[in-house]
Amino acid sequence: QKIRHALDHETQARGERRLHKLLKASRIPNPAACIEDIHYLPDRSINRDVVTRLAACRWVDHTTNLVILGSSSVGKSYLAQALVNTACRHDHTALYYRLDELANQLAVYQYSDPARLKFLASLHACDTLVLDDFLTTPITSETAAELLNILAAREGRGSTVVTSQFDPEDWYRSPHDAVIAESILNRIIAGADESVTNSATPNDLWRCRRLNSRVS
Repeated sequence: QKIRHALDHETQARGERRLHKLLKASRIPNPAACIEDIHYLPDRSINRDVVTRLAACRWVDHTTNLVILGSSSVGKSYLAQALVNTACRHDHTALYYRLDELANQLAVYQYSDPARLKFLASLHACDTLVLDDFLTTPITSETAAELLNILAAREGRGSTVVTSQFDPEDWYRSPHDAVIAESILNRIIAGADESVTNSATPNDLWRCRRLNSRVS
């Protein structure tokens, strides 16, 4: 009995260390954000059934993308971070970046810098990549091209989560190149199986779109 208890304790400790390592590597600002702490208030149109389904992480298993849309300050970033927390608890790797932070990070590297290639490889390979505040401000042509390459490299390899206060049709205004803008949109949205939360008002809207493959 003592041996079994010791083994169980060690297994639990290893799991906690693994979770801590995954959360730290993910870079989420609030590692404590979790699905269980989401408040389903009447004035917040968050669909409990959708969140519960997402918490099972089948969307990560199926390399399915998510788009979380809503007006400013409704909690999109918290939901995205809570989903990262859940993914890590399911032993998935994750990375979290605001899109402007990602653009600034990429701008630091020279094109042939090995550190840049290593950084891009980490973006391509992680199970879940969160891009917060997606295309809410104009981006350069270079950033748009890099973003397209990242999304293309992740197809079939990992899930990408984007949060934005603008609808996808408005994303065309951010990149200067309309062709690249459409390609970025198609990488995330095309063929979407959309699940829309019940919304009381247009200004407090949450939408989670299950993309690329149908979640069973």
